[in-house]
Amino acid sequence: MTDDLKRFYRAGWVIICLCVSSGVFANPGHISEFDLLSEIPTVNIASRMDQPVNLAPASVTIINRELIDASGAQNWGDLFRLVPGFQSYAVNDNRPGIAYHGFGDEFPNRMEVMIDGRSVYEPVFSTVLWGTLGIQLEDVDHIEIVRGSSAATHGSNAFLGAVNIVTREPTQDKGTTVKVTGGSRETLNSWVRINDSLGPLNYRLSLGSRHNDGFPSIPEGELDDGRELYQIAFRGTITPSLHDVLDLNFGYANDRVGLGDADHPDEFIDADYYSSYQSVEWHHSLLAGGEFSVHGYHNKLRASNSADRGLLSDILGVDDPALVALFLGVPDQPVVGGLGSLTSERFDLEFEHQFSMADQLRTVWGLGGRSEYAQNRFLQGRDDKIWEESFRWFMHNEWRPSAEWMLNVGLMAEKTFVGTLLSPRLSLSRLFSPHHTVRMSISRGTRAPSITEANLDQKLELSGIVFNAFVRSDERLEEEEVTSFELGWAGYFPQWHLGADLNVFREQARHAMDDYQEDLAVPTPIGDDQIKVRSNTGEWESVGAELQVTYRPVTKGLIRAHYAYIDLDSDFVRQFAPEIQFDNFDQSRPRHSGGLLLNYQWTSQWAAGLTVYHQGEVNWRDGNFIDEYTRLDSHITFKFVLGRHVGKLQLVAQNMTDDYSEFNEENIFGSRYFASFSLDLP
Repeated sequence: MTDDLKRFYRAGWVIICLCVSSGVFANPGHISEFDLLSEIPTVNIASRMDQPVNLAPASVTIINRELIDASGAQNWGDLFRLVPGFQSYAVNDNRPGIAYHGFGDEFPNRMEVMIDGRSVYEPVFSTVLWGTLGIQLEDVDHIEIVRGSSAATHGSNAFLGAVNIVTREPTQDKGTTVKVTGGSRETLNSWVRINDSLGPLNYRLSLGSRHNDGFPSIPEGELDDGRELYQIAFRGTITPSLHDVLDLNFGYANDRVGLGDADHPDEFIDADYYSSYQSVEWHHSLLAGGEFSVHGYHNKLRASNSADRGLLSDILGVDDPALVALFLGVPDQPVVGGLGSLTSERFDLEFEHQFSMADQLRTVWGLGGRSEYAQNRFLQGRDDKIWEESFRWFMHNEWRPSAEWMLNVGLMAEKTFVGTLLSPRLSLSRLFSPHHTVRMSISRGTRAPSITEANLDQKLELSGIVFNAFVRSDERLEEEEVTSFELGWAGYFPQWHLGADLNVFREQARHAMDDYQEDLAVPTPIGDDQIKVRSNTGEWESVGAELQVTYRPVTKGLIRAHYAYIDLDSDFVRQFAPEIQFDNFDQSRPRHSGGLLLNYQWTSQWAAGLTVYHQGEVNWRDGNFIDEYTRLDSHITFKFVLGRHVGKLQLVAQNMTDDYSEFNEENIFGSRYFASFSLDLP
């Protein structure tokens, strides 16, 4: 055990013991109605069973509707700045990168994201395309987030975390709500939600559009990273009996967004994404207790991204087109840049059963199957669809032998094209009081390569001749592995209306996927003489600590703070020949990050708030070195009544401090201002 790790564990134990002792021996005083309403929230994401968040087998953050409104968030990237250990950055203005523990690059690939339990992880990009989700922030009820490996619960994609975005149920709202937002960078967003019923069907239908011009231009040229987005989402519920609930979801999104790199503004190309989904979930409560459910869904993504770069002779600077054929062996012809057309599709079916064999023992188990494909010639070097099938079996047990102790045991087994992957987790919790819990957990997560990662063959071809080769997959590519150890404390002090969560952790990854440089056997005519090879040549070890605190000094006030510290020791193979060379990415995560949210409801009509976010310096992989920055956002909200209608006006100011860069030096985030108006039409 390293000295740093020893110091973290000692500090963690000291803080935990102090907090627990203060919670056990403090005078609880008078318990008011406010205390009774401030219960510890329940989550489902950690083990697929409903549990108080302090008894979950992993560190969990909840972003509820109150936090979403109080933050003044304008997009998904803004929202995840509220989560300790998360990095949220703009690859370009309308393509956020959202990653846990700083594993941020252009396509962060080690976190599972779900909407109402439906995975939206895209196999063709090995990441989440946040513009194609088909829902908007206004559709969200709350978000549950596992901070740390959740492969034992959600499988391979949850290698370093899991997110479940829970949308509002059709019966939570009534009538019609409209909202319009305008502001900086030519922003114009609109949204309509209709809640109604049709016979036994209660439904919510929401439609939205988003438009902006992206980041401002730079001296080298215009950054064409604006957006034009249209989407529709439907959620319906039917309860044919007291024991059955049928949940229906479908949606569609068309996102037109600039795709490119701010280092090369002339290379931005518009990308058109068309995504759709359909989901059916049936829950049946058993007379003897427990329930089973069946969930099936279908995702499809189509995209096109191409631009005419001009004739090959112009690119090479050749005056006579005949010289192109003479020296390169191909006729002069237009060169088309971009990804071209791509498609991915997924079919998933899962069965789950929950039951209790005794008052002290709860169990959930299930099995599922998935069939999906990805198709893109530029990324995969072939025109046909590449299919993959996988199967999974999981089980989680929660055993409470006494009022003071709880044991959680979970296992996910996945049959994939690289073999059978096993991801176990063991968590032991000690309840020192109903409000204070110390948890120790250890887990092992495995992650299989996505379809594209396993079949990379990215190159530029003209008339069958390869002119430039970029990256390919090692034919021996295998799964990644991470072993995590966590010591945590979760506590609630009703006498102070304060809740806190602290954890210290160690993560050790082996066989991590990374790229090394390899000389080409046959040099390409106009490209580099080397190619990147995706292989299991990386490893890292992280130690750190995370803290989140929620404090209500008065019933109308809210203070939420979080902080994360992480220390990274890493290495990967840069090249094997002519001699092996190693490198590291130790600076690719900010060592310090954190935030503070303040919100106060002055009257029944007026509310105001501030949100501060700080990120330490970081050298992003695929991006640039970015200096530390502190960002300050604020909002003022006014609620009013017009006859039978309830409305809300909100003014939001983002980054009221100095301009700063995100991910890339040229992604300059300046001050931005927005005004939104919403009206309920019962």
